[in-house]
Amino acid sequence: MEYVILDIETTGLDPEYSAIIEVGAVLVSKNKIQAEYSSFVRYEDEVPYNIKKLTGITTEMVKDAPPLSEVLKELGAFIGKRPVVSHNGFSFDFKMLARNGFPIEEKYDSMELAFFVLPTNPTGHSTKALSGYFELGDVPHRALEDCRLEFDIIKRLLKEYASRPKDQLSALKWTAERGGWWWAEMLPGKPESQGPISGLVQAHVPYRKRDATQTQMLLETKKIDTERVRALFSPTPEYLEERPEQRDMALTIADSLNNHTHCVIEAGTGVGKSKAYLVPSVLFALENQIPVIVSTFTKALQDQLFFKEIPHLCKITNKDLRVAVLKGKHNYVCLQKFDELAEETLQTLPTRSLYEFGHDEVKFTPRLAVVLLSSWILTTGRGDWDELPYWLVDRIHKNIEGDVCNSDELCTSGICDLFDAQKCFFAKAKLRAGDADLVIANHAVVLSGIIPTDGTEATTDDSDEAEQNGVQPNRTHAVFPNEARFLILDEAHHLEQAATSAWSEIVSAPGLQRLLQQMYGKKGVDKRLQTIAKNKANERLVGLATNFAGLEQDTKLAINNLFDDIIPAIMPPRGTSGWSEYLAFSTIEMTPDHAKVLKDSLSNIASRLRSMASILKAFADDEENPVLKKVLTIRARRALITADSIDIITDDGPAYVRYIERRGGIIEIKADLLSVAETLKEEVYDNFESVILTSATITIGQTFNFFDDRCGTNLVEAAKIKHRLLPSSFDYEKQVQFLVPEGIAYGSGEAVRLHYELSKNLIEEGVIAAGGGALILCSSHPQVESFYNDLVRPFAKSGLYLLRQIRGRSVGSVVREFAEDVHSVLVGTRSLWQGVDVPGPSLRALFIIKLPYDPPGNPVNEARKETYGGGWRGFSEYSEPLAVLALKQGFGRLIRKATDKGVVVMTDDRILRKRAFTTSFPKGVVVKRADKATILAALSALRPSGE
Repeated sequence: MEYVILDIETTGLDPEYSAIIEVGAVLVSKNKIQAEYSSFVRYEDEVPYNIKKLTGITTEMVKDAPPLSEVLKELGAFIGKRPVVSHNGFSFDFKMLARNGFPIEEKYDSMELAFFVLPTNPTGHSTKALSGYFELGDVPHRALEDCRLEFDIIKRLLKEYASRPKDQLSALKWTAERGGWWWAEMLPGKPESQGPISGLVQAHVPYRKRDATQTQMLLETKKIDTERVRALFSPTPEYLEERPEQRDMALTIADSLNNHTHCVIEAGTGVGKSKAYLVPSVLFALENQIPVIVSTFTKALQDQLFFKEIPHLCKITNKDLRVAVLKGKHNYVCLQKFDELAEETLQTLPTRSLYEFGHDEVKFTPRLAVVLLSSWILTTGRGDWDELPYWLVDRIHKNIEGDVCNSDELCTSGICDLFDAQKCFFAKAKLRAGDADLVIANHAVVLSGIIPTDGTEATTDDSDEAEQNGVQPNRTHAVFPNEARFLILDEAHHLEQAATSAWSEIVSAPGLQRLLQQMYGKKGVDKRLQTIAKNKANERLVGLATNFAGLEQDTKLAINNLFDDIIPAIMPPRGTSGWSEYLAFSTIEMTPDHAKVLKDSLSNIASRLRSMASILKAFADDEENPVLKKVLTIRARRALITADSIDIITDDGPAYVRYIERRGGIIEIKADLLSVAETLKEEVYDNFESVILTSATITIGQTFNFFDDRCGTNLVEAAKIKHRLLPSSFDYEKQVQFLVPEGIAYGSGEAVRLHYELSKNLIEEGVIAAGGGALILCSSHPQVESFYNDLVRPFAKSGLYLLRQIRGRSVGSVVREFAEDVHSVLVGTRSLWQGVDVPGPSLRALFIIKLPYDPPGNPVNEARKETYGGGWRGFSEYSEPLAVLALKQGFGRLIRKATDKGVVVMTDDRILRKRAFTTSFPKGVVVKRADKATILAALSALRPSGE
């Protein structure tokens, strides 16, 4: 097998504006380098300083080199008709050469092989990451030397891959060859189909044996030694920094766990709250052999805890900890769905390329996605889609995620063989959670899994398993084991939002259509009913099956009429701004005819769903097959839950705010609790033995009143709860400057565009002055895309790599990529305002575009403002405090340790007129106006030393 490995060095990262200054290539044949080619390329301008520093290539080296046309002619002769390999070539090298008139016909990116062999490598798949993994030293950043290094990496990847079990090697080689993957020829093993990939997935291996029959909640626990806690926060030779606030927080939490009480703690940035709650939680869990739940609002913080904090915790406690990460079901790949996709995709031999080349990007076909994901599925222990690297997810079509991720309620015991075999990733996640010392979950899982005190079903579709535990309804959770009654809620400033979302009643066209698909689709229960009735020759069942079939078309028509005719007439679309559009029922009711038509249509759908549920229940009651009985019961329950949601939406009770939301072409009809305080008290604080609520941003004006009122902690008996306010230990006066540029004012109408242009120009100059290391916090996804499209090329010309948050995808992998490169820049929206921890020079400049007020018009926020008196009072006592908390969160991304220094630039001068914001920051932070020259000078001072 012959191929050429190619690498180029350039003056920047943008193929359109950068120049090639060096080309290198090696010819590989019979697994050895047989020939080499290398040449500088003439460049008559000054080589940028950062490129000179990175590569060692100087202006003198290239000013008299051969012109690019001559070098490319020689390169073409060296390559001949052989295939060409380049690492990250699809994103850069191939694109750069094509822009310079040298398109390569047969080209392959070795990033694919790196992922195929090391799909879960935590440091990624860049040349730097792989060189580090194989201990090959630093990347030379010279073309020929990088080619030699790449060949060494390829050999080591294949050697590493060869150590996999024989059956995996056979199955993956068969899949790769069947998929038409070029790299398949290099893979060791004999290609043989092993059946579905799921057959090779390892089943769950218990960490420790639990008493599966336990039905009584653990009422007595052993207390942990607080002196042991104190000792773990004493300075050590490896960690000399002492944080008394962190130690005090840990001791406070230890006391709450020991005495089964609750606690609300604001711990300023720099306190180190993660370690402060993890240490006593781990000691308590180990002492009592029960799991402690740590819940976050963002996935980014979940990843930070699992990949960064937990390894450190294992080291300092000298304990072998069992930690489980638990997310919502839809985050996990469904093995059955993946097997079906693989069978459908690979049943015929490939007839076209595995790549779809667009103007500026490459997409992987489903066939290639199946090949790569097959290897990941046999390697991952989690099966969490967010585990996939940023570059790969960006190249896989979005519909693939929907095709293979878990969403069906039949993913449960007694129905799915893979679930019962404990191979299903979601099943294994739940089993690990019941077997762990720490469970890292998110607020959505924690709150939506609670079975309400009135005995109705949990909203997670897993309540049947919880009921089998034999506990009382108010002591039941659909996911966590019975004894998991000790809960840490980090990012607690989002608790009201998380609870509102978790307990929201929602009806949408996609949701109703999915339900009908489960009833009448290819794998629906409709055909089963007809078969059962026919086999039993039961006239009553035959009649019910006929009635059930007759409900399909009428229900479809009712759904289409509601979402295609009635709602558009009541709420015409206003445009494609990217913002959600809202219409409150209170507004609709001002036109009685509209309100009646809407509610009648919803009630009509609910009535038909109840009829479906009634028929399914009748069949389930008559069914002896336990699997089929359970399938029918689950489908009936889903129809009833949806009908109940519609009843709440059409009711006029004061507990809920009812409204229609249109977002991205999707219409949802919702009912959200006006206040979640009482429900949080009843379902969380009364049900868990100890709840610790913590965040860096809870208080307003040094008091907890705003949080207590919204989140119900003021309803807890005083003796059962305490509050602690722990200030930051950072010296902000010396570590940070907070600057507001002159001449940039935020406004409305035409002023919005002017504000954007002025902000963009300042950010462009400022980030280049700082040499990267910047985070740009926007207020919306359309704004993120605008900044990205306008800045990616000028940044690339300066050797700066611009990353962006992609809507609907986890930020974990892109944040890790940002943290690895001190010259990178990251632009994003709300998910990056919190839960992102990037200490050191990788984040030294923070740009905030505007004050983070929630967009106007949200009916829930408007209704909650009315509870504070409405008008200006409602704004100042509800909306503004929420914006203050959000801004404090955004600011907290910058300074993460005592040695950090940075500059905040906020392009919204309203902050200077709003004391609620300027007085909300930690001691030492001074918000001041500055001219452009002062800002650029401050940012220039942040450049990494030596540049």
